[in-house]
Amino acid sequence: MVDADNFIVALDVGTSKVIALIAQVTADRELDVIGVGKSPCTGLKRGMVVDIEETTKAISAAIKEAENMASCRVHSAFVGIAGNHIASRNLQGVIHIRDGEVSLDDMERVLENAKTGSVLPDQKVLHIIPQEFSVDGQYEIRNPLGMSGVRLEGHYHLVTCGLSALQNLEKCVQGCKIGIDDVILEPVAAANAVLTEDEKTLGVCLIDIGAGTSDIAVYTHGALRYTEIVSVGGDHVTNDIAHVLRTPLAEAEQLKVKQACAQSISVKREEYINVPSTGDRAHRKLERHVLASIVEARYGELFEYIRDQLKATGLIDYLSAGVVLTGGAARIEGAVALAEGIFGLQVRLGVPNVRDQNNGEIVRNPLYATSVGLLMSGRDKMLERRVVATKRPKTLAGAEGIVQRLRAWLEKYF
Repeated sequence: MVDADNFIVALDVGTSKVIALIAQVTADRELDVIGVGKSPCTGLKRGMVVDIEETTKAISAAIKEAENMASCRVHSAFVGIAGNHIASRNLQGVIHIRDGEVSLDDMERVLENAKTGSVLPDQKVLHIIPQEFSVDGQYEIRNPLGMSGVRLEGHYHLVTCGLSALQNLEKCVQGCKIGIDDVILEPVAAANAVLTEDEKTLGVCLIDIGAGTSDIAVYTHGALRYTEIVSVGGDHVTNDIAHVLRTPLAEAEQLKVKQACAQSISVKREEYINVPSTGDRAHRKLERHVLASIVEARYGELFEYIRDQLKATGLIDYLSAGVVLTGGAARIEGAVALAEGIFGLQVRLGVPNVRDQNNGEIVRNPLYATSVGLLMSGRDKMLERRVVATKRPKTLAGAEGIVQRLRAWLEKYF
């Protein structure tokens, strides 16, 4: 096996499974997925590690499968994170422009001003994503660098995670002797994979429905405005089916995947399914409509909660591009139609935008939205490093290093 130093590795550690992807960046900056690994995982609950040993084993198995397919050895990865320990808020910073013209130093100071007092001791900053700036009351400025003025105001979206939750995830990854290139919020990664720039500009709500959580990201005017992790996912649907139909969890999962529909009105009354019973009891024949009603109730509850949150924040009025569903649990029949009825907006199923070569067809699936998004983040960071390296003087330290990092940050977002 060759070393994967020139490749990008994504690691999506989910509630039900771990997905590992290995890709290389082509000459035209596209991603070529050369390795895919997937392993069941029982070490997480609602996106948080509850069993380090089991999670480490699942990560190791997924990485090994991807390595075997790609014929390379993995040393580090971009890792996704979610869970109810995630917190986010919009920040505002205001400063006086020192020399009458916005400099990189002013950009750094307004960012620090916005951050002041916003992060608790038991939290760690994941992302500070710029939204827009204003100079002397002139609003909706994307990049104020070099503009003349007296007062600079910056608006940002801050995402933090629980420090202990992050450390537990890092232990699991590092327990496989894999370094961490970066930790990225999963809905931000998924949005990079399935949303278009036009959708982000017009206004769109991404809902990434996983096994343990559903992750939300809302974009308007090209910027991230709102993120939330909802502790409801596909596993809750499975549990509902198991309890109502009195069938084992494994059988309930199969019923959900193969027979379920999230919109009961579209299921014909004369359709029947076989429902396995517990123990040695005989299978039962049941109307498929009953199964659909169970599934619809849980998906309806999730969509109604998100709709109410969007109404409370006022964002629902700015979603001209509607809603995009993605994630493994979004593939269920009828989910898009149900969401359209509840949100009153256009809804589509989002699939990762990857090139159709090697394993492109495999990962062009909502299940891989987060992992492909992690690859895209890795690609962007790799290209940033190359740009900075070409511009960096031979000796770069102290304030110069800060300026280069801030310049790279500006180039990324603007």
